[in-house]
Amino acid sequence: MREDSVRSVERAFAILKCFNLDEPHLNLTSIAETIGLPVTTTLRLVTTLVSLGALKRNGDRSYALGNELFLIGAVARAHFKPQQIALPYMRDLRDNTKEAVSLYGMEDEYRVCYEHVPSLLSMRCIVRVGDRFPLWAGAGGKVLLAYENSEVIEREARKLKKITETTLTHRDKFLEALAEVRSRDYAISRGEREDGILSLAVPIFNREKRAPLCISIAGPSTRFNDEILNRLIPRIQEMCTKISQQVFVI
Repeated sequence: MREDSVRSVERAFAILKCFNLDEPHLNLTSIAETIGLPVTTTLRLVTTLVSLGALKRNGDRSYALGNELFLIGAVARAHFKPQQIALPYMRDLRDNTKEAVSLYGMEDEYRVCYEHVPSLLSMRCIVRVGDRFPLWAGAGGKVLLAYENSEVIEREARKLKKITETTLTHRDKFLEALAEVRSRDYAISRGEREDGILSLAVPIFNREKRAPLCISIAGPSTRFNDEILNRLIPRIQEMCTKISQQVFVI
């Protein structure tokens, strides 16, 4: 009975994780296909989640996350220590550079945005809290991935595919890039995920010298150039050290 209860919780959580900013509404068939369960089983779980307020049923028979999750999420956000500590630093960096600054972490097999401070300029990088990006493309992904174990790195190396002309798709070059990140404790992306964007990411280390978090600053390469980037590297590294000491009490 206990195993069945745990399995039900796992399945219910898997259903909630099907929803994201790009797919806020899903029908029953889509949910069932995503979690790999029969429609009848999925319907029982979804019905329970609706009764608890974790999901709501729309007029078109699709589903969306419910009001109870909004309230729970507000509590979680108010007590999410990395965001609370990093945000003042991020705002200061944005105010001084006018470029977009993001706090990223690794969730499942993705780089996820935990916080974002938008650029003050009209031409800007658009990122939303909750957005998910591949770990194998972009400065933030490379920084989070570089300090992981070999199994995780190999898993991501198998996913390499072309997004832009500068995306790393050759396994050996990709592994060399991660080794370079480890040697200098920062990563640079020159349009690897989005053409014309230059980004710099610096790890926020924990006690085990892993990088569960990172700070990334990005902007159009027409104005956010190498000269500016090189001036920022030591400053952001110092900033991330301070964040690390407070988040992980190092």
